[in-house]
This record gives sequence, C-alpha cells and structure tokens, in this order.
Amino acid sequence: MGSPISPIIANFFMERFEEKALESSVLKPAVWFRYVDDTFVVWKHGRDSLDDFLHHLNTQSPSIKFTMETEENNQLAFLDVLVKRNGDHLDHTVYRKPTHTDRYLHKLSNHHPSQKHGIIGTLANRARRICAKDHIQEELSHLNKAFLANGYNEKEIKAALAPRQRRLDVNEQNNTVNKAFLPYVSQVTDRIGKVLRKHNIKTIYKPTRKIKDCLRPAKDKRVPLSSAGIYRIPCSCGSVYIGTTKRSVGTRLTEHKRSCRLWQTDKSAVAEHALRYGDHKIHFEVTQVIATTSGYHPRLVREAVEIHKHPNNFNRKEETHYLNRIWHPAISRTKVAVQRSRPVPEEPPPEQATPPPPTHKF
Repeated sequence: MGSPISPIIANFFMERFEEKALESSVLKPAVWFRYVDDTFVVWKHGRDSLDDFLHHLNTQSPSIKFTMETEENNQLAFLDVLVKRNGDHLDHTVYRKPTHTDRYLHKLSNHHPSQKHGIIGTLANRARRICAKDHIQEELSHLNKAFLANGYNEKEIKAALAPRQRRLDVNEQNNTVNKAFLPYVSQVTDRIGKVLRKHNIKTIYKPTRKIKDCLRPAKDKRVPLSSAGIYRIPCSCGSVYIGTTKRSVGTRLTEHKRSCRLWQTDKSAVAEHALRYGDHKIHFEVTQVIATTSGYHPRLVREAVEIHKHPNNFNRKEETHYLNRIWHPAISRTKVAVQRSRPVPEEPPPEQATPPPPTHKF
C-alpha cells in the first residue's frame, strides 16, 4: 500500500530510531537483529531490567510502540525461524504457527506441473537454508508427508525435494528471453509452450479460473464509469467509438463532451465525427465500459482488439495500437460485448424535435 518508496523511508526512520534508542540506553542488549519491524534480541541483564528496556524503547517516539515475546521452553520464533537454546549454542529450524494445516496446492489443481513442483522445491530450499544440519532431514520428512496428503506421489516428491542448482542459459543471462502469458489448459497450452520455447519465448501459465471468481465479491460494485479501462460510445448512425483511458471513464467522457461543445476536433475523434455530420447524435448517456484493464500496454492491446471487433467504428487509425494480422481470424470469431446499459432513447416526434445543428465541413 502507498508509495513504492515507503518501505525504504520506513527503514531509514527505523535505523535512526534504533541508533538513538540503543545509544541512550544504560543497559544494552548483547544481540540486536531487526528485519523491518521485527527484532531479535539477546538480553543478559535479567528479566526486571528487560521490562525497563522495553519501556525505554516505547518512550523514544509517540508513534512507535514495541511489544515483547520471550522464550518458552528454551525456544522462540522469529519470522519463519524457530530458534532453540541448546546450552551455550542457538539451534534453528523451520517455524510453523499452531494453526498451520500443511495445506498446499493440490495435485489435482488446474495448474501447470512446473508450478506444483516449484512449490515443493521452494519449501525444500527454505528447509536447507534455515534448518541446522541436525534438523534438515526431519524437515524434509515432514514435507514428504505433507505433500503425500496433498495428492502427490513418492516419485515426484523425491524428485522435487532433491537439491538442484538451476543453470541459466545464454539468453536468460543476457535478458533476451521473451515471455508469453497463456491460460493453462492441460494438453493444449503446454504443447504451445514447447513450440514457443524453440523460438526463445518463455511461457508463463496462468490458471483459467480461481475460487474467488466463483464467489460473490465482498465489496460493493463500483460505478462503471468511475474506473479506468476501455469504453464504447455509440452514435445514432450505428457506428461506435472505442476509447481507452488511465483515468476514470467518466472524466474522459466529460472531456469528449467539452470538445464537442467547443468544436475541438483535434482533441477528440468523437467531436470530429459529431461536427462533421451535423445530423448525428452522440449517445454519451449509454456509454459502456467494456473492460477495466489498468495496465498501459494491456489497455492499448485490448482497445485494438475491440476496434477490430467493431468494424463500424470512427476511431482515428493513427491513434490505434498496431495489432498483428495473425490475431485477426481469432478475434473475428469472438463475440462483441452485449450492451448492458439502458437502450438508446428514441428520437422525439418531428413537432418536438429540436432543429439539427448546421453541417460543418473540415
């Protein structure tokens, strides 16, 4: 949340905070390790003085308040590491919360096999990095049991748990690998991925549908015109304008209306169409948001796709993103989004109709 540089600024603040707090403390910890806002401290001055040290920390800034957890049964959790005190030595292994259920991505889930094996391999690498030598085999046995319960067989678990060092090929080292994002359909898109790999294109597989897509959203729906995306404005002549904006669609509609009112044809293709043909009426009130894509490049591509699906558009060709002709047959077979807004109002009778504006030629 917030600005991307917020964590950096917060870290600067915490560095200054802990430097000031530790320098001004009478008794100092033997060890002070911090990760973001979690600290691991070794205190050798007794429990009473530890409470005084906590009070000292909480008086340094009115907006920073620390809480404290102490070891129980000679062990203490820090992040995902369980630190154990074994005499004068500190032992460590993987920490799991009491509510942990060992529920991971199931074998029957509609994900590419590489993603499933990647989860097992990632957890195995975490075990080797965190656990002491005496606890590595214990943790790997726990993972083997957990993934057996998630539908995997012994052979693929053993292969994924085996230590492996990934080697980058020449193209990856030079950052010249192109990427293609495809929905994962078993025996279909994985075969396409093999073909793309021969042409130096790495395929990223995405699930076709998630559980959240089947559930009703908890939040209230936003007003369609309040979001960014691709929109469609109809005209009384039957043609449409397909547009895209990174701001709200409502804001962009207001600009189109102002351009029509001020005859600013250079700023709006809608104004150019309305003023060129004086008897045409732009139905701004039934504008429809086709997609709420927020990314810059995905918006341009989706706009180009919708323009191709609406051959009766009056978009300016020079303002349209180039779409490779190889996609035209597939796009032509897709359906145009159904108009969900209220129907276009009928023209009033002749005696009530207002005279059309004069025709202007540009």
